[in-house]
Amino acid sequence: MKKTVSIEGMHCSHCTGAVTKALNALEGVSNVEVSLENNQATLEAADYVTDETISSAIDDQGFDVTGIVSIS
Repeated sequence: MKKTVSIEGMHCSHCTGAVTKALNALEGVSNVEVSLENNQATLEAADYVTDETISSAIDDQGFDVTGIVSIS
């Protein structure tokens, strides 16, 4: 399932790199793209990957998740 994650607190390419690395490290997550301009990440997630897991991985990097939208 494709998901769009809204993220606050990213200011530079180092920030987007940290979010990309954290999301790519999650089992079941692929095709991660993080946009500094749009303050969001898009990704493909297996059904067993919860929004809480995604949010926690981003929070651990020091950024705030403001919303996650699933796109079928």
